[in-house]
Parts: sequence; C-alpha cells; structure tokens
Amino acid sequence: GRWYLAQLDAQPQYQTRLPNENLPLVWAQSLYFLGQLLDDRFLAPGDLDPLGRHLQIGNKRRRTVQIALIAEDAELQAQLAEYGIATQTPSQIEPIQVRQSTALAAAYAQIGRNDKLGLTGRPIRRLRSLTTSRIFTICGETIVFLPAFLDRQQFYLTFDYHFLISQIKAEIAYISEQWTQLGRPTLTLLLTKSLLQEGQDEFQGQQYASPLLELIAELKQGKCNGVPIRMGALNQLKLTAGTERIDDLHEFNFDRTAVNALVPQHYYLAYAPDGNQPLTSNQEFLLEAETRVAILLKQLRGSNNLYQQIELLHTLSKLKGLDFVTGFGGASTQVTIANLIDEVYFKAGNFSNRPHWAIVRYAAGLLTKVEISLSDAVTDILIDGKQITVGMAYSEAALIDAPMSHTEIAEKIDKFCREDIRDRVLTQEIIIYLGLLIKSQPTLVKGLLTLRVGYLIILLTSELAIELGITQDAAYEKLMELSPFEIQTRLHHVLSDYQGLGNTVFQRESLHLSQAQERIEWMVEAVDPIINKVPSPPIDWRYQRRKDGAIVRVDRDFYPSIWRLLEHCKGITIGDKLEKRNRLDSEVILSEMTPGEKNFALRIEHLLNKIVAPEYRQLNIEALMVLSALSERNPDLDIEEYIVLDVLIGHAVRLAWLDVDLPKVTLSQLDRSAFDSANYDRYKSFAWSAFYQSSPQVCADYLVKSLQFLSQIAAEI
Repeated sequence: GRWYLAQLDAQPQYQTRLPNENLPLVWAQSLYFLGQLLDDRFLAPGDLDPLGRHLQIGNKRRRTVQIALIAEDAELQAQLAEYGIATQTPSQIEPIQVRQSTALAAAYAQIGRNDKLGLTGRPIRRLRSLTTSRIFTICGETIVFLPAFLDRQQFYLTFDYHFLISQIKAEIAYISEQWTQLGRPTLTLLLTKSLLQEGQDEFQGQQYASPLLELIAELKQGKCNGVPIRMGALNQLKLTAGTERIDDLHEFNFDRTAVNALVPQHYYLAYAPDGNQPLTSNQEFLLEAETRVAILLKQLRGSNNLYQQIELLHTLSKLKGLDFVTGFGGASTQVTIANLIDEVYFKAGNFSNRPHWAIVRYAAGLLTKVEISLSDAVTDILIDGKQITVGMAYSEAALIDAPMSHTEIAEKIDKFCREDIRDRVLTQEIIIYLGLLIKSQPTLVKGLLTLRVGYLIILLTSELAIELGITQDAAYEKLMELSPFEIQTRLHHVLSDYQGLGNTVFQRESLHLSQAQERIEWMVEAVDPIINKVPSPPIDWRYQRRKDGAIVRVDRDFYPSIWRLLEHCKGITIGDKLEKRNRLDSEVILSEMTPGEKNFALRIEHLLNKIVAPEYRQLNIEALMVLSALSERNPDLDIEEYIVLDVLIGHAVRLAWLDVDLPKVTLSQLDRSAFDSANYDRYKSFAWSAFYQSSPQVCADYLVKSLQFLSQIAAEI
C-alpha cells in the first residue's frame, strides 16, 4: 500500500481515476460547500467546533496541573506535616464539599432530563479525570469531586501501591496533555491512613515511610515526569482553577453524605491479624456443603479469621442472597451479607502492610465489582487487530471481537469464567494488563490473533507450579495471593515465552504409570449400560447426555468403583482443575471412608453437581467409569499423579478431532485443514460439539487414548 501511494506521489496521473456508481457523492459535495462557506467567511471555524478543539492542533504545551491534598483527619494532617507536607482537612475547606465522582455522575444524569418529553437525561457512566479536575458550583454549593480511579469501592487495583503510583502519574500526564478548558485543571486527592500504609514494609529505613509520600515529595518539587505541578490550599487554587456551574437539577439531591461529614466506619465482625490463616481443602468443603443458615451465622459470629469469614459469607450468599439481613447490627441497623462482605473486603485490603489478595479478590468477586476501564482495555486490544476469549468454555459466545461496555464484558466473563468466583476479577485484571502491555510493548503478542485469557491463567498457574513444585490447584491459590503488580510482571514473562510454556503445560499434565504401556490392557467396552440400551437408529447423544447429566443417573456400583479407582492413583480431581476443593486425595479418602459409605457417595455427587453444564457432568461420569473399568482390568496399574478429569477429557476431545476418520456432525462447511493440530485451538468449539455427539463407546475409546497419550509424554520426559 505504501509503495502504491509513493508511486502516485512520484508520478502524477499515474493511474486514471474513475467515479463509481454512487452518484451524486453527497458527502464529498457537503465538504466542498462547507469549505466554500469557510473560505467566503460566511462561517468561522468556531461555528463548526464550539469546543475549540481546532485551537489545540499543533499546541503541545503542557498545562500546569494543580493538586490539592486533603487529609482525612487532623491526626493524619499532623503526621504528614512531619514530612513537610501541607494538607487541609475536610472541615478546614468548608463550605467547599468533597464528594466521590459517582455523586457527580448521578447529578449529570439530571441534565437534559425532561419528564414531559420522556427524556431520561445523560446515562450514568464513569467520569474521567478531565471532568472531575475542576471546581463545581452546583445549585449554589461549591463542590470538588475525587478522581474516579482512586475510588476503592469500585475496584481493588489501587490497593497495590505499584499500580496506584503509576496510575496517579499517568493521570497527571493525561490531564496536562488533554486539558482544553479555561483555567487550570485541579486534581483533588483525599489522603487516608490506609493509602499511606501501602508498601510501608518495602520502604522501611528509607527517607519516606511509604511510596505515596515519596511521590508527594516529588510533586512538591513542581515537576512530575516533565509535567508542571502546582500544589497549595484549595481556597488558593480555586482562584486559577477551571470551573463549571450547574443551576438546575430538577428535584435531585445528593443522596450520599459528603466526604467531609462521613461518620466512622462500623465493623461487625471480629478481627485478629494473627488469626488470618488459609483453610484446608476439607474445611472449605465442609463450609461449602453446609446448608443450615443458623449454624453458618453462629460460626461467623465466633470467627476472627478473614479466610473463614469470606467462605461463610459465600455460602450464605448462595443460600440467601446478598440482601439477606444477618441481624449483626441489632434491631436498629439492618446489616446485610453484602455489608459484611464489604467489611471483609476493606479489612483484607487495608488492615495490613500487604493486603490479603486472595480474600480481596474473593470479596470483589462476590460483590460483582467491575473495573470501569475494562472497556478501554478491550478497545486497545481490538485496535491492535486482536480478539479475546474469556473463561474456559470453548464456545463462540465467549469471544470478544467488538467494543463493549464494561458491564457487557463483565456479563460475558461471569457466564464463562471458572467455578472459582475469584476468576471473574482475575480475568478483568488480565484484560487490563494486556491492554497496557499492547500499548507499551506490542511485539509481546506478535503472531497471536486471539488472546485466550483462560489459557493465559493456565500458563501463569503452570509456571508457578513448576517454580514451587506443587500441583496446579495449589499453584492457583498461590497465584491468587500475588499482588496485581506481581501478576502483571508474570504475565509479561508468560507472553515472552508463550510457546515454551505451552509445551510445559503438556508435560505438567503427564501421568507416570507403574507398568510398561505394552503390559496394560487398554481395551474398554461400552461403559454405560443404561445409555447403550437406547435402541437404534442413532440418537442425539448430546441431548441424551444433557438429560442424564441433569439427574446424575448412575449404576449401583458407580461410587464403590470410584473408591477402588482411588487405590490405583494419588487422587482424582472432578470439575474445575484449578479449584483445590475439587480434589479427592486418595490417602485421606481411603483412610477415612469405606466403599459403600453414604458420605463418600454424597461427596462425589456434590462435586458432580458443581459442574454447571449437565452434558459435561455426564461426560465426567463416563470418564470415571472408563477409568474404573481400566483399573479393574489391570489390577497392578498404579498412577503416580492425580488424575484430573478436565485434562483427561480435554485431550480426548483433541485426539478425537485430529482423527479425521471420526464422523463429524454438521461440519460440512469446514475444510480438511480444520483437523490439523496447528488449527485445533481455532476450531475447539466444533471439536467439543462433535465429541458430545459421539456415542459412549467412541468417547470411551478416546478417553483411553487420552490416558495413553498422557502416559507417553511422561515416559518421554
């Protein structure tokens, strides 16, 4: 394309230009007439651009950014004064009010509202820094609004001081470059004790007690990455600040208390820093399986462990919903489950030098928090020519190939994310980091058309598992305990060695067998006599699996056969492979339970019922039957690792797809290249559809081949 344009420039009239059939060219004529009107001085540029954007063309001068520091109370103000940092408290700036940006968004929603015409006004959306960096006069009251990116109620990334500092610097630079209004942009920062605590453990012995103090000291010098800075009292900065006036908001009143009139936070749950210890898988399972609300509330009252509290609150939210009144506030105050989760969220993120990131993500997932810049990150990725898939569901519906709002993206993530509710917010994190990395280092994703977030999480987990020598589900827990900055750093490494880590995942999934492969009897006959009694002609096997999986219909010997299977392996993981409570440890189960014990059957049934898709639940049942039949045919068979059904079934689907001779369903539109191993990821959703439509005997054959494949990899390592 560039060569062609160069030829046109070098040789005028190089090619004859002919008009197309789209005549008359109304758009071109409109531009021509508009140009004539400008040239004849009937119109001025300001008539076409009332915002004055054309005045900024070629003007690269950076505007001075004014910063007003507000300390949350007099105690913090005195502490900051020891470092030579002058601040004001909310009471000292009265009658100026300090409010969150969400209050301004609610006020803006009233502008343009007209009940008679049925106009609802401006939609409520996140307000960016250019909007909040001014002083407002609203219905006679002077108000400043805090920047949205520092609102910790929205998302937890600012709990990480690395992300917090970089975000503040980036916003200052953005405001300076993009400000076009009269007056100077004025950024109001509310400093809290929790903000100053972040990163203190890494700043011990240094001149400043925290990274935020170091940043403020830099701002005091009048420059931040080349941006001119002016700091001072809000009353002084007001004289040169950009302003906006709103006189009519209908009957609207601010429904939230101003920041300068906030009452102290009430806490209803016990807290002991030394008592915060992760629970074992069995403890988590017992809390997850409990259905008696009174018992759960009693345990919650007696707990001072954040890890236990969030598990109890999760179980309660599943049983009663977030709006259930717990009775913790007494008769005068209605304290809901959502209020208590929010309390745990705040404590986990603020009550220690290093946040408990696993709990923060857990609480954020339960509260359905959404990072509002998610849509911007997705847009940046799409502009680079990439597309995104979320979750581990191999469906076209999990694909993001067009810009969406942050709420639409969150809904898609919720639909396809893993069983672990923390996966929802971790997926948001990964998308945001991908957006940042694509802008700063686009070569990292060179050659990748689709960025599969679920697979990237698997790679991150595998890297940790190799590094620490632990199982993948344990590594997933370690991943959840990392800060956003640490995950972003690891994501950079994963993208740098994408292919190498992909091969490592295969190796990590391998299974070592005690017997040589040639001594194993691999043939397994039809494993579900109930399904195989269905008469011919062939039926819709996917529908049949969906129907049988919905009621979990199994043979009488099904549960005892799984118990006997546990004698041949280290354990079994049923369902999401990254969920540690889905793992059955053979040593524990065999020592505590018997084959015919009801508790054992209930535990297996509980794990199967957690699988959302009934057809996949039935596929897990078939896989367990195949493995049980294989172990009975080979009494000396011993598998040294945990058998992960997700992995076994996934490889069975892949092997079946790559076997071109396998009958496919409604795939006539695909050519033979679709069945090449290099293109498997692209056609994975078709592969799963084909596998679901295959008979139990065909699926059993490929499940056995999958086990052979995994043992072969182990033998080659």
